[in-house]
Amino acid sequence: MYFRPVRLFKLFAVFICVTLVIYELCRLLLLPKKKLLIVQDDGDNDVPMIIKSEDFEKISYNLEPFYIPLPNFSDDEARNWFYSSSYYKINSKKCPNGSCEEKGVLFNDPKEHLSVDLFLVKNGLYLNDDCGYNYKDDDIQRTFKNSNEATVIYDKAIIYTVPDGWSFQHFLDGIGPKLSHSRSYLKKYPDAKVIILQGVRFDRSVKEIWSLLGLSIF
Repeated sequence: MYFRPVRLFKLFAVFICVTLVIYELCRLLLLPKKKLLIVQDDGDNDVPMIIKSEDFEKISYNLEPFYIPLPNFSDDEARNWFYSSSYYKINSKKCPNGSCEEKGVLFNDPKEHLSVDLFLVKNGLYLNDDCGYNYKDDDIQRTFKNSNEATVIYDKAIIYTVPDGWSFQHFLDGIGPKLSHSRSYLKKYPDAKVIILQGVRFDRSVKEIWSLLGLSIF
């Protein structure tokens, strides 16, 4: 009986090929596929639409139109000052039947007031983009592949970069609505860094609000 290394090599090669084919079949049949998963909104505003991929998850809500009543004025001087303000002159057009005193100011802009989007991004790259209704999908979903693309890298970060969010007024009208929809993530990721814009000052009242939420400014 003769030893034939060529025949042994062929048998070994065939064994390797068969093993690889079986492995790939098992992997394709048994392991979950990484595909874009879209759960369509059924029209119920209480049920969010969720879009998932390998790099990001988008959770969207559609709110009902809502009213914000006018302030409780301490005297006529305060009332007259408010009625002459640019805020009232712009928003008084949104009052039903021209009467703001009855129900308040109506907020029904689908993009600015009623559309709520939360993004969970893996390896997210932040380049001082807008946060709010001016954002662009390609900005929010941007990811980086190399560490030299970012000057600072955090394991987890929650972005509330609203213009002048360090002031009390714009904390309320800019960061406030976003906090109301995403506060659960502050508890879910207690080790996450919260990113906000730095301004010419930092209102003490805003620092105190962040402190009440368990966050310190640095």
